[in-house]
Amino acid sequence: MIVGGAVVALTLAFGGGTGAASAAETAGSTASGTVVRDSGRVVVYYQKQFVDGSTGAYISPLPLVTENTGVDVVNLAAVHMNADVLKLNDLLPDDPAFDTMWSELAEIQRSGVAVVGMIGGAQNATWQSLTDDYDVQYARLRDFVEAHALDGIDLDVETDTDISVVERVIADLSADFGPSFLITLSPVTAALVGEDNLSGFDYDDLYRSSGDSIDWFNTQFYCGWGDPTAADYGEIVDYQSTKGAGIPAAKIVIAALTNPDNCGDGWVPLDELTASIQEIKATTPTFGGVAGWEYFNSLPGGTQAPWKWAAVMRAAIDEPLPTPTPTPTPTPTPTPTTTPTAEPAPVPTATPASGVLAASGQDSSGLVAGGVIGAIAALLGAVALVVASVRRRPVG
Repeated sequence: MIVGGAVVALTLAFGGGTGAASAAETAGSTASGTVVRDSGRVVVYYQKQFVDGSTGAYISPLPLVTENTGVDVVNLAAVHMNADVLKLNDLLPDDPAFDTMWSELAEIQRSGVAVVGMIGGAQNATWQSLTDDYDVQYARLRDFVEAHALDGIDLDVETDTDISVVERVIADLSADFGPSFLITLSPVTAALVGEDNLSGFDYDDLYRSSGDSIDWFNTQFYCGWGDPTAADYGEIVDYQSTKGAGIPAAKIVIAALTNPDNCGDGWVPLDELTASIQEIKATTPTFGGVAGWEYFNSLPGGTQAPWKWAAVMRAAIDEPLPTPTPTPTPTPTPTPTTTPTAEPAPVPTATPASGVLAASGQDSSGLVAGGVIGAIAALLGAVALVVASVRRRPVG
């Protein structure tokens, strides 16, 4: 991670190893019995243990559990593997200055939160030392994990490194500590979209060869490598589902700045970050979660209450998505239509033949015959009257 203008190890660790093609992990337990969340993790980077480097007031991580923040992982940074010795920042891991820290980290583990060590980061010789003298350096790392009962190791590769060295560390950690041991990496965003990155190797190739043993990637969304927004997160998810090695969203964690002083570039206020989380959840419910670089000055509490950042993130991740109010389907209003009153069909009027009344309903031949008969009858009647009058005259 880039902190204060320098690339600093921002790493997360949490989850359960699964197959490279798996779309989401199944929750499991670490060697210490910690239950691992399969997505939606909250991770904090505990890199500054003292106010003034390796001296001054001690910065306690214990409020992360005593204040019930809902944190899942405390990532202890940074382990530097020098040519001659392994150190935690500038001190030997067993320096008495760390006695309280180790005691509190064990208490955090007993509360159900995973504690992971981060190796590498910026401006140190870790990966060069592993390249030059692997057997000696790996033995020191293994002893460090065993001595402090860590739940996992995060590999922050921020120097040009051959992929075979990283593959070998992953394989040996998995073989030595079993499938419940957490192994994560912390690439910049460019690494998960097939572009050049700080590590110098192709993360798609690494996932294809070692994905079964990689629990997730703590992706640096700041310091020039992107912003913790739904758009930038979606770009990685889309690339991996179409062109990349198929890293599922549950293995892609957003690493965000907890304070603009920790880098500046890429910082977004908490309300914007929580809004992005809600937007991501709406499209990708199994997204990997959020990690904060770094613990000691996290807003909104700042140095007086740095644990509050984790509580805000847990609340944002766990908040149910708003239930959309269904838009009622409008009942269609029928367009009024007037049914025309049926007009009675006109009765066709027959055109009568010449001399015949249309109202009679008779044809012309019948009417003519009737008229002739009537005329004859009248004539016969007249004849009868004449005959009768002749008969009534006296003779002579």
